[in-house]
Amino acid sequence: MKNQKENILQVATKLFYEQGYKNTYLDQIAAICGITKPLITYYFKSKSNLAREVSERFLYEHKNRIALKLYLEYFKENPTDLQVSTAVEIRLYDMLHLYDPNVMRFVKEHADEKYEDTFSANKVRLYQIHDRRYGLNLTRCPDEISMIARAAIATSLSVKLAYANGEFNCSLEECLDYLTSAHFVLMHIDEKRINEIIEESKYILEMIPFEIKPYFQVI
Repeated sequence: MKNQKENILQVATKLFYEQGYKNTYLDQIAAICGITKPLITYYFKSKSNLAREVSERFLYEHKNRIALKLYLEYFKENPTDLQVSTAVEIRLYDMLHLYDPNVMRFVKEHADEKYEDTFSANKVRLYQIHDRRYGLNLTRCPDEISMIARAAIATSLSVKLAYANGEFNCSLEECLDYLTSAHFVLMHIDEKRINEIIEESKYILEMIPFEIKPYFQVI
C-alpha cells in the first residue's frame, strides 16, 4: 500500500497535468486521497510547494531515464560525454514543454503564482558537476554557479513561453537549438564546442527514439 505522501504526489501530478495548476485545489486532492487538507499541508506546506515537489519528481525521473537509455544505446559503445548527454537531457526537457500544452500550462500557472518555487536545486548541482569535470572559466564568486543556474532557468522559461505565444518567427528546431546552447553559453563554453555539442545531441536523438507521453513523461 502506497504511503500517504506518495499517494498525494501521484494524485497531484494527475490533476496538475489534466486541469492545470490554477484549477487544482488542495481540497480536491484531499478528497480523492481520502484524507484531510491539513495532512497535505503537513507534508508539503503549501500548494505551490506541492507543485514544486511534482516538478522535482518528474525532473529527477526524466534525468535518470534518459541517462540510462543513453548509456545502453549510445555511450556503451562510445566514450561518455557529459556535455553531450546534458544537451540531450535539456533538449528533451524543453521538448516536453513545447510539445505538450498541458505541461506548459502547468509550468506557466505555477510560475505566475510563485516564481521562486520553480527553481530546482538540481540545476545548481548540474553546473557544479560540469565545473568539477571541465573546470569552467568562472570568476569563482561564491554564488556564481547558483547565479548561472537561476539565469538558465529564467532564460529557458521566458523563451519557451514567448515561443508558445507565437512571439518568434523561428522554427521549433531553431528555438530548441537556442535553448540548449544557452546553458553552455552561460558556462562560458567556446562557441565551436557548443556547436559540436548541439550537433551530436541532435544526431543521438535521430538514432535513439524518445517519446513525449502524458503526465510529464519522456520515454
